[in-house]
Amino acid sequence: MSKKNLAHVEIKSADAGTVEAVFSTFDVVDKDGDVTRPGAFTDGEDVLISGYQHTSWGGALPVGKGKIRQTKSEAILEGKFFLDTVGGRDTFTVVKALAGRQEWSYGFDVLDADEGVFDGHEVRFLKKLKVHEVSPVLIGAGVNTRTLAVKALTDHGYEPLEAQRLAERTVAVSEYRAAIRPHETRVTGKAWSAGELEVGDSIADLRSVHAWCDPNGDPEQKASYAFPHHHGPSDEANLRACLIGIAQLNTAKGVAIPDEDRRGVYNHLAAHLQDGDIEPPELRESGDSGSLKFFEEVDAVLAGVHLLKHRASEVMALRAKKGKTLAAGSVKRLEWLHDELRDLRSLIDSPTEDAAREYARFLRSLQNPQES
Repeated sequence: MSKKNLAHVEIKSADAGTVEAVFSTFDVVDKDGDVTRPGAFTDGEDVLISGYQHTSWGGALPVGKGKIRQTKSEAILEGKFFLDTVGGRDTFTVVKALAGRQEWSYGFDVLDADEGVFDGHEVRFLKKLKVHEVSPVLIGAGVNTRTLAVKALTDHGYEPLEAQRLAERTVAVSEYRAAIRPHETRVTGKAWSAGELEVGDSIADLRSVHAWCDPNGDPEQKASYAFPHHHGPSDEANLRACLIGIAQLNTAKGVAIPDEDRRGVYNHLAAHLQDGDIEPPELRESGDSGSLKFFEEVDAVLAGVHLLKHRASEVMALRAKKGKTLAAGSVKRLEWLHDELRDLRSLIDSPTEDAAREYARFLRSLQNPQES
């Protein structure tokens, strides 16, 4: 019997003790390196709600029962606690108080599975499962560690794991609570614009182009994701976007995520930079206002210009709908910014490069006189 966990619960009726809990998401690499396929569960199958932390496997009475319901992207427990028992009443009180922070785990047997590759990772595809029970468990990223790693299933039953393996697993799980795990892919340094990114609403596609997903958001909605850095699903990772993302982590500008997710997002973006032979900047402590190294200043400005470009596009599109143009004062400021960036470029241009660029401009003017 194996266990997995996920946090998402809705109290349907406090008086009746009924809940709905998402306990599995399809087509996502989970913390155990498994990908659960749609249809892996049996719709309408009866399951027990175990005592807290799967204690019913050790003899504690079940605290409720329910049925499994599947959508195209997740499996849901529709459960009812036994409010006429002490265990059922107490457990429901805790679940209701913790609400969306409550983690859920389920115990299952694998009926059908295959090995394969998903998002660049070697994974096990879970195609058919037999669920025995669903259980509320301790809150936090390390819950799955405590449930799975304190006792491991062996040929001789459940035996304690050594402290070193427990510690290693705790670190690995906690870093990727909501951050998406790194994966190998092609990289590119070409121009980047997050506003031009087009991606479908499948969870697999959305996760393939971002580095973070809001654990309390809808995984099928683009708005639940942050730190885009791929040009599309299964497309290259953009090195500029990765530098911009790390600069946002270090300056707390553009994207706000929980502190406990920063390291996992950083690891994801830094891995792509290393694939492109670029040494990633170090991740600064949250709130660190110390002086930046020169290349860190460059990264911060790059991130700022990127955000400004996206914001300018939004403002101009909004004003265009109203039949207006950008305000003269804003246009003047953007022109000044362009002048500053042009002067900055001249610092790194060699005379040969400058001459070549000027000659190319001259040739374009011959072809398009209106641009001269």
